[in-house]
Amino acid sequence: MQEEEKLKLEQIAEAHDTHADFDGVLAWYTGKLIAPQVKDKITLECGCSTGVMTPMLLEYAASLDVVEGSETYARLTVDKYKGKLKMFVSLFDDFNPETKYEAIVFAGVLHHLEHPVQTLQHITSWMKPEGEVFISVPNMTAFHRRLGVAMELNASVYDTSTRNNFFAQPGRFDKQRLNSVIQEAGFEIQESSAFFFKPFPHEVMNSLNLKGSILDGLFKMGQEFPELACQLFVKAVWKPRN
Repeated sequence: MQEEEKLKLEQIAEAHDTHADFDGVLAWYTGKLIAPQVKDKITLECGCSTGVMTPMLLEYAASLDVVEGSETYARLTVDKYKGKLKMFVSLFDDFNPETKYEAIVFAGVLHHLEHPVQTLQHITSWMKPEGEVFISVPNMTAFHRRLGVAMELNASVYDTSTRNNFFAQPGRFDKQRLNSVIQEAGFEIQESSAFFFKPFPHEVMNSLNLKGSILDGLFKMGQEFPELACQLFVKAVWKPRN
């Protein structure tokens, strides 16, 4: 099973450049939200892809380690930021670092996991007491998914898309489901919100070439209308039980 996961990750990495996709836009805005919150903290980024958020974290973190399952993505990121971070190539469930982290960035990865509660429980072994985790996932109640149902392209906002299949995304999260998983794993939620209003699917957004001012407005609109936003965000803290 591990070999299958690694092979799938490499297939994705060979085919997908986050910087050239609307994923890169969302990753940048996710970084804009998270990076200032890791200021002066010993930080771990989980899953860097082509490193959109990585330089934003480097700007704020006291130190930055990265764990990435794809050797291709890991190599690309190390080449860009050589000497500025420490890279570990590993699946999350196999990762057992010596460092204890004050902040863990788990952005855009939870919906890729078959067993999210177990993996979140595992990452507590990487954390200092009172350590913080920053989680983002796609929102299944987002406007563009509702539009797909209204257009009778899908029966439900929770349907599996072609993109979900290609990127191996079994997880389906709305706000209630996300908060439930995080709390079941033993974390205390400090913030639960949403951001970025995405009117259309990625393939359409990729073709629009929207200006920065429009993207900034869409980011804010998602915060104003969280049920329709395309990204969910949670900041949670791990408090060990005595």
